Amino acid sequence: MTQKAPVRYYEVDMLKGLACILMMIGHAMRVQMPPPGSIDKIVLYIMDFSGPIFFFVSGMNVMTFLERNRNKAGFAASKFYLAAAALLFVLGYTYNINRASLGIMDIFQGVAMCTVVVYLLMRTRIPTWLHFVIMAALYGLYLMFRVRLELNQILPNFTELKASIPSGADFMHPAMQEAMKTLVQELGFVRRLLYVHFGVLAWISYFYMGALCYRSVTANEKTIRRWAVLFVVFCAAAPFLSLGGIFPNMFLDSYIDLMLRSIPSYVFLTLGGAGLAYLFSRRVYRGAVNYKNPVGRWIAARLELLGQESLMFLVVHWWMISTVMLVMRIINTPAQLQGQPLWEMNIYARSVIVMLGVIVLVPWLAKLRDQWSRTSNYTLKVGFFMFGSIVLAVMVVFVVPPFAHYLTYGSSLGFAFLYPYLRGRLRKRYTKKIVTAPAS
Repeated sequence: MTQKAPVRYYEVDMLKGLACILMMIGHAMRVQMPPPGSIDKIVLYIMDFSGPIFFFVSGMNVMTFLERNRNKAGFAASKFYLAAAALLFVLGYTYNINRASLGIMDIFQGVAMCTVVVYLLMRTRIPTWLHFVIMAALYGLYLMFRVRLELNQILPNFTELKASIPSGADFMHPAMQEAMKTLVQELGFVRRLLYVHFGVLAWISYFYMGALCYRSVTANEKTIRRWAVLFVVFCAAAPFLSLGGIFPNMFLDSYIDLMLRSIPSYVFLTLGGAGLAYLFSRRVYRGAVNYKNPVGRWIAARLELLGQESLMFLVVHWWMISTVMLVMRIINTPAQLQGQPLWEMNIYARSVIVMLGVIVLVPWLAKLRDQWSRTSNYTLKVGFFMFGSIVLAVMVVFVVPPFAHYLTYGSSLGFAFLYPYLRGRLRKRYTKKIVTAPAS
């Protein structure tokens, strides 16, 4: 997820960085959020474009990897790609521990599996129309599951389960946690792998479409108009895809909706939006280095950096959110003990504080990672730190649960420090030195 190649794809990095910012604001708002008003819902729905843009661009990253490495002499590109994805999948469980999502696919497992599927498909010579057929079939499998779920054919009490959660409930609402526990337990491993949260079939369309679009427009710039028409049609069709009232709402107003968000209206609108964002940025964006205005250059550079360091960002932005919430809990402790009203920070002020922290911390931590990775026994040191943080978290979980959760950031932060280094080691392992014969 962190690019190290000397050639930069400016619009790719910028779009991924933009997706990171939208994701961060949405997460910061939703943690212990009061019932959202009309403006809040509009803002949150804009933030819900973050995942689609992020995964659309991740599909483009598959193609940029193929561009750079498909025919590189001495480099076993496919072996490296599969090994790096497997490493991301396994190490990503440190993030699952922190996010309390061990029973489902979280973002790193989803990215690992979806990019592998798209990589294996895109390296073939099958025609574009067949790629679209495959993509439609993959989404069709998800849609059949989702419709049957809404009709109570998979879980007999699914609609009651959703109705038990108040509209706009935040992540920590007890009804939300109970509903998710029931959903995870009753769906089983295979369905969770394929459909829930970042399951493969729920998100593969974004990766696949991003790869196809990138390949097409880089091969022939004239196809941009056809892609633009397609994405506009997607957006225009989205409000009419309720499927007879089965999916009446496009706004995802509960955690259950967020965990099973790939309904037709959402997919069409956000896929179209992600595609148009890419086509627009491809035409107008030329990279931070080409901005003459210092403010514009600084903003563009930060977006590109977040895109390059998306793994670090994903860990750090939750760390900042938890830090802000922990400070609020400490401030409110006297009032809580005295039974007085608690102080609640405005959700937008909270988002700004988190954003400032992320903008400062991500580049600093990335620089620190690069410096430390040149020291001896780096893997052992980081691994010991990760293991120690989990042990400490287990030791205090029954005494101070919020602090135990906070300690798990040590493990996921260690993952953000370790994965790029191990990926680099894998690249060396699958690269053979080319020996040239001396001139006679």
